[in-house]
Amino acid sequence: MELDIIGIALKLWLLNALMINCNSAAISLKDQSPIGGQGLYNASDDVVILNATNFKTNVYGSTRSWLVEFYNSWCGYCYRFAPSWKALASDILSWNDIVVVAAIDCADDDNNPICREYEIMHYPMLKYFSVNAHPPSLGLVIEKGDNIDSVRHNLVSRLETEQQEGRGSTWPNITPYRNVEITDIWRTTSSNVKYFFFIFENTDSPLGTEVILDLHRIGSLQIRRVTSDNELLCVMNKVTKFPTLIAFGRNESQRVVNVRVSSRQGVRRAIKDYVIARGVNIDETIGTTVSHDTAWNAENAHQTTIGAKSLIVKSREEQEEEQRSLKKTDDYLYQLDLENALRYSMNNEISQTKSIDGEKMEALRKYLAVLAAYFPLRRSNTYLEVIRDVVKSRTTMTGEEFSQLAKTTEEEMSPVYSGLPHQWMGCKGSANSYRGYPCGLWTMFHMLTVNFALEPNKVPQADFSQDPAAVLRAMHGYIGTFFGCADCAAHFVEIAGKNRIFDARSRDEAVLWLWRAHNEVNARLSGDATEDPEHKKIQYPAAEHCPACRYVNGSWNEEEVLQYLRTKYSYNSIKYDGISGYDSDVGTINVGNGSRVRLGRLAKEKRTTAFGWDLNVFDISICVVLYVTSAAILVLVCIKFAVKRTKKKSHINLLFKA
Repeated sequence: MELDIIGIALKLWLLNALMINCNSAAISLKDQSPIGGQGLYNASDDVVILNATNFKTNVYGSTRSWLVEFYNSWCGYCYRFAPSWKALASDILSWNDIVVVAAIDCADDDNNPICREYEIMHYPMLKYFSVNAHPPSLGLVIEKGDNIDSVRHNLVSRLETEQQEGRGSTWPNITPYRNVEITDIWRTTSSNVKYFFFIFENTDSPLGTEVILDLHRIGSLQIRRVTSDNELLCVMNKVTKFPTLIAFGRNESQRVVNVRVSSRQGVRRAIKDYVIARGVNIDETIGTTVSHDTAWNAENAHQTTIGAKSLIVKSREEQEEEQRSLKKTDDYLYQLDLENALRYSMNNEISQTKSIDGEKMEALRKYLAVLAAYFPLRRSNTYLEVIRDVVKSRTTMTGEEFSQLAKTTEEEMSPVYSGLPHQWMGCKGSANSYRGYPCGLWTMFHMLTVNFALEPNKVPQADFSQDPAAVLRAMHGYIGTFFGCADCAAHFVEIAGKNRIFDARSRDEAVLWLWRAHNEVNARLSGDATEDPEHKKIQYPAAEHCPACRYVNGSWNEEEVLQYLRTKYSYNSIKYDGISGYDSDVGTINVGNGSRVRLGRLAKEKRTTAFGWDLNVFDISICVVLYVTSAAILVLVCIKFAVKRTKKKSHINLLFKA
């Protein structure tokens, strides 16, 4: 009885301490490198790489505007988008005194607060920052569109609006020419200008602005755009088709310049040829752009074909040939993969959301409830239970508050995890940009669905215990709300709706639903640019791992598939490879409800405290336990004295009545 009281008091005290102190973590966590890898851009690209240190000093107060991609290095869509972003940066490099193309990796732990502050809800997200922007400006979202031209056109539209609103006064004039008289254009033109060009175009065309920006560094040229709604000027110059290019020389009459191809490159080439023919020297490197349109369209067509690919059952011979061509891999469930997925989810991904309330809060509660009940943390699930209970007691919280809650709880109960972060086992890719966290998240949810089915009475009092689709419901809420890759999340939600995710009538049916969905995703991504060349997207399980899972005609034997999944993802099958340097027999203390808090760990690493003492993790753990135990005893002593005082008072009252 006394032990139970101590346990309950300890857990209540810990909950209260975490809720009060979640905004001021006492000991910083070590080795919190991003699981996503080293980023998608490097110094050889024309993309400026931003981070938490240089972001605000570059973007705010700048004489240039900034177009920033917020991305995540493990996000498949970001990986596919990166070549296009590099191409855009190269394509408009001559504009870099006006607008800078940049990127910041939100998978990097150090950048996480920046991405949260700027309300990055999915990846990739493009934001435009005006000239001389200052806090609290968070930038304007620029739509990505379907191709590189769409992104550039959206940027051009933004730049035009900026100048019309009074910003960008040092830029070349990209607003439409509104005068009806063009004979006196030289009065306000620099003496260095030899030729003046008018580009007549439709009102919604980005062509004129793009050509002006492409050639604005050539001091001998002045270019203005005239839109088709300036009817009087069009009539006066006998312009009846768009685009039309008219040139003016200082001592020449106006001429209509022949444009062979009515495109940005065609107009630029026509201007260049015209002035060179008249003896004006132009640097050959200025205004030169490489067209990525063909490559982009070919890639897009390829992606569309893959995206439309249906689940076609291959012949047994085709499957066996495919398997022989693949590098042999193991087929195990690793604790490190599960913990790394959980760690990144808790410490990085959820915290990206600026404000968690309403449906987001409900999704988070369901996710945490399932994790607290069925995630196999080796050193007890009290870490998850505490976070679950704190979140359950709140109606709203910020992503930063959740981040501090997760990290503070982890520090208070250290060690929570078995191994070092960003060390994958079964989910390790052939390069840092492959597999990793997305693979780990799939693995984690497979494990949860299977053990929810294998141990239905593990947590009978849980709110979700009677719902066979509880894990799928938690997964659907998490992916739709918190998963950073917008493209991936949208596809999963689409699959969930099409295949009726919540209609699972039994826990085993939920296990099979997730298996089918995973194979559907594999079919869509097979051959994709994000596919690891050494770990092909196959229809799993592979024949070598489960020969009985397919009939002779190649179709699935779902009874055998279910048995395979129940075996592979059960707690008993978890492998602990890669986990070393930790003592599995360190003592624990009971805190009630069958949960236990680990007292500490023996480790070689040391931490220097704020007082300058060189204490190892074991020393700090002992101090924390002694502090917690002392507080619990103090609470019990207070309760005991209060009870005695109450009894004494009652006894005195009885004497007076007598």
